[in-house]
Amino acid sequence: MQLYAVLKECLARSTWTPVEGALIMSGILAPIGCEEMPESGVGLDGAPLINAGHARFHCARRIMREWHEWASEQEGIGGTTPTKMTPHQFIDWFEREEIETEWLPLFIDVIVGKPASGQVDFIPSQVVECAAQSMAIIDSMRAVLGGATPVALPALLPEVSASPRKSAARVPMPIPENRDSLSTEEFAAVMAVDPQSIRKRYSSEGSYHGVRPVKLANRRVLWPVDAVRQLRNGDIVGEE
Repeated sequence: MQLYAVLKECLARSTWTPVEGALIMSGILAPIGCEEMPESGVGLDGAPLINAGHARFHCARRIMREWHEWASEQEGIGGTTPTKMTPHQFIDWFEREEIETEWLPLFIDVIVGKPASGQVDFIPSQVVECAAQSMAIIDSMRAVLGGATPVALPALLPEVSASPRKSAARVPMPIPENRDSLSTEEFAAVMAVDPQSIRKRYSSEGSYHGVRPVKLANRRVLWPVDAVRQLRNGDIVGEE
């Protein structure tokens, strides 16, 4: 569970700089507020990254190239480029630009897999399966030592799928108070769905089950809270 704790710590930071976000989304534990690429570091999973030639640093530099390209587009339309963003804002930008890394699904699982008050903290299914297999092995050994016929051992766990997004049971996030609109990531968390499913339906139908977003000049879309609340309550969106 150490990795999960590290991911939560990163998301708990008040802001990320672009470099900080690029490093974190590449699986590197970035120093808080860093503005330059380090020459070495430690992975979010504790792996030592002894030099900047590691694949994760290549990934971070690729993300920064995407950031600078986006920043140039913003300046071209008279916009401004933020020097810091909240973790959720950075991840929302990350997904809007359709940047993919193996760490994105893990962060999304942490975001939308938050347990409700009083529930046990989120445990990935791989951990549950591993624990179940270990208990079965122990039971079998006890049966052998006791002279009984052991139960069949479970098959070895397959290699973890490259799509850990499916590992978490999604729990709906409360609708944030005092907000007029939500980002796609927040909307997905409120509905307990994958953000990509919202994007796909919006792309094909122009709405998500009747909820139509406001499209900004920078290509970002914002979802009106009133309509989101109607959908969450099971009402027909647009009708009182």
